[in-house]
Amino acid sequence: MMSVLEVRFSNSYNSSSSREIVPYSHCMDTKAHFLVNPRLTRLLGETYRSSEVALKELVDNAWDADAQNVWVSLPAVMSNDSVEIRDDGVGMSELAIRNEYLDIASDKRKRIGERSPLLGRKIKGRKGIGKFAGLTVASIMTLESFTEGKRCQLKIDKRELIDNDADLEKIPLNFSTVQSDTRDVGTKITLEELDQSLNFPQAKKLKELIVREYGREEKFAVHVNGERVSFNDLRGASVAVQENLSEAGNVEVNFTISEDKSKPKSPGLSLRVGGKIVGVPSYFGLDDDEDIPRKLLKNLAGEISVPENDTFVTADWGAVNESSKAYQEVKAYVQGVVKGKLKETHTNQMSLQQARLKKALDRRLQSFPENRRHYAEHALSKILNKFYGESDERIKVIADVALDAMELDGYWSVLEKINDASVRDIHDFADSLQDFGLLELSNVGRQARSRRQFLSYLESLADDDKTKEDAMHTSLEKNLWVFGHRYSQMSSNETLATIVQKYCDKKYNGSKAKNRPDLLLTQGFDGRHLLIEFKRPSKTIGRDEISQAEEYRDELSIQFHSGMSFEIMLVGKERKRNVSVDNLAKNISIHSYLSLISNARNEIDWLISTLGK
Repeated sequence: MMSVLEVRFSNSYNSSSSREIVPYSHCMDTKAHFLVNPRLTRLLGETYRSSEVALKELVDNAWDADAQNVWVSLPAVMSNDSVEIRDDGVGMSELAIRNEYLDIASDKRKRIGERSPLLGRKIKGRKGIGKFAGLTVASIMTLESFTEGKRCQLKIDKRELIDNDADLEKIPLNFSTVQSDTRDVGTKITLEELDQSLNFPQAKKLKELIVREYGREEKFAVHVNGERVSFNDLRGASVAVQENLSEAGNVEVNFTISEDKSKPKSPGLSLRVGGKIVGVPSYFGLDDDEDIPRKLLKNLAGEISVPENDTFVTADWGAVNESSKAYQEVKAYVQGVVKGKLKETHTNQMSLQQARLKKALDRRLQSFPENRRHYAEHALSKILNKFYGESDERIKVIADVALDAMELDGYWSVLEKINDASVRDIHDFADSLQDFGLLELSNVGRQARSRRQFLSYLESLADDDKTKEDAMHTSLEKNLWVFGHRYSQMSSNETLATIVQKYCDKKYNGSKAKNRPDLLLTQGFDGRHLLIEFKRPSKTIGRDEISQAEEYRDELSIQFHSGMSFEIMLVGKERKRNVSVDNLAKNISIHSYLSLISNARNEIDWLISTLGK
């Protein structure tokens, strides 16, 4: 008589080691039971956000099984047909199904390692609950697995699991093993009685999920309803063209510029030479083109196919031979095709964003004289290009800062005169340059003497122990030249001040109001941001103050472009002796008011003396 698989549990139910699997004889048709892992209670709370995500989990299982092909058949909408997922991977034996597949929440990587045994793939299944993916969309899931001339079949009815009051490991499951053709390999999962309350799985959405994960895999083809999944299944603008080039022969270019929310996992273009992928995905030199934002390139995914040609590749076929004339010909062709489509896509998306921003910035642009307005609009276009992909709110902050800088420029009229003269007569051009130089020298001398008077006033404030940080802030906010020429072109504006104000209002209110910091956020023309924390002129700065300033920076930086660099400057009486300058991060500096004033005065005195010679 065939025996039933027995599962015994000790009184302690705290670890997987507490269960003992009793050996059984070969069984042709009997019952099976789940083996319950203590992680079950936590993991079963996780759900799949869509039918397509659940089905992709079953495709992941085929990947782990070293399958090279997966075939997915989806039913027509609102039909009674079943879903079928079939692969040609390593099937499961009766023993593997009983002791591993039915061991809920067991980690496959702990059993077989991080890589699959045949193809060395990185194992994806780790939570051990992938078998429930099919039951997310269907009431009945039938698993058939073929290996070593045997076909094992396991049938799970979700309703029996839900309605049964017994513990999960005590519920019998329909399981059988029969002889099969030794040539049969792989696993087939059939999902019946689909849940009518859920959206039917859509081929387009499933293909999109699969191509983002597996689009680069050379030995893993997934077919959905008879069509192989490719990069053209990504949402976005797709291109498929071919050209017969003199050196390279027939070149096929297939790529998609995906929409922002569906970025490919591995962007770039793969090169397939004679059917074999060579090297890693690249942008064929487009990443060096200043006209194309790097973020836009992250949406590009595709493949370039060329006939077999030894000059394309290195001797071991491990990389592209960039010196090859054939490769350079292909590179130039690909750049032209891809750049044209990228610019078309980029222009469309940028135009929509520019229209939204223009509405918000139009009032400011109207305040510019007409002869300056086109410069301002051109600058905004440059900003949009550089920060492509950022939110409207973040770009508006940057645009406001740029417009502030343009409004403060007092040399528009002189520069325009030089521009006009340069196209008329060389003598007029030279005269205009001389006028500019005289104007500049005059302004510098007058400004230097005014700055020297300002420093005397500032020094008297810094010498007074009763002076608060807000007084020093007010005095220095528009006079960053005191910190040195490196900061003289940095400035704050209403937008940056508002960001700081909102942050402080939100975090420092009520009983915490007394700890409210005095911060100044400024920006330079090169995109650098400088965060200055003003302390009282009597305050000594130590490690606690440095750590707090870093926290302010981290929280404020969330409002900006992710790649922006921030510097921190703390100003007070002096640095504590136990804080070494050598141990400070390179983007953090500590200053005393009096040393800053002294250095600035020495520089101005030298300038006035030089101008007077």
